[in-house]
Amino acid sequence: MGDKKLTSLGRPRTGMKRNGPLQARRAQAEKARPHAYEARLLTRLRELASPERAAQEKRYQKFRWGHWGVSLPNMDRAIREHLAGADEDELLALCERLWREPVWDLKIVAGRVLGGKAVAPDERVWRFIFERMPELDGWAVEDNLQSAASRCLLADPRRLDVVETWVENPHLWTRRASLVFTLPWTKPGRDPERTLGWAARLLRDREWFIQKAIGWQLRSLSKTSPERVRAFLRAHEGAVKGVALREATKYLK
Repeated sequence: MGDKKLTSLGRPRTGMKRNGPLQARRAQAEKARPHAYEARLLTRLRELASPERAAQEKRYQKFRWGHWGVSLPNMDRAIREHLAGADEDELLALCERLWREPVWDLKIVAGRVLGGKAVAPDERVWRFIFERMPELDGWAVEDNLQSAASRCLLADPRRLDVVETWVENPHLWTRRASLVFTLPWTKPGRDPERTLGWAARLLRDREWFIQKAIGWQLRSLSKTSPERVRAFLRAHEGAVKGVALREATKYLK
């Protein structure tokens, strides 16, 4: 072997220096992967953008963010086409960057990525949602966070203690989320009493979006527990009205 030094495995060290640049290139490639996913996704979303739709959404949504006019089916299409193969860490990092952009469509995409099967409803996802609640500026982005948020709550129902504090929050969309994110508790096999109590507390809230969310809770529950909804309506007769009453009684005979 001459003067060549041996590694602990009995191999010459000379080859290790040749691997240095290769390892550096591999590390650099791994570091660049999330940004490559992002670049491809953004390029595709821009291709699918519609200026006419963007203008219409801007008028309707009245959000402060910019609009690209990408439809939900096209968002899902771009996600499937360009994020396949990305791992959870990459997807979470991508969602962080998408959310920072002042673009309505990108916040919707972030919510839909987080709600997908490729991302587990763990503490990191819950923290992402919790920290961004004050930034919510309308129903559409909140509704597209609903799947991820509900999965997080189902994964760890202790998080409902946090959501209960939202019922009295001065921020409209945080109050609304206390009912929208907990819709799974209206499904068979889960006890709806806690969230029904929140709905009862919010009956005095005259915001239309809150009344609509109350109606959604009751409407969803009426599909499997109509008598429980009728009991709620009797207990709060006169307080449930308008859009809440219309939604609540939609499936009641």
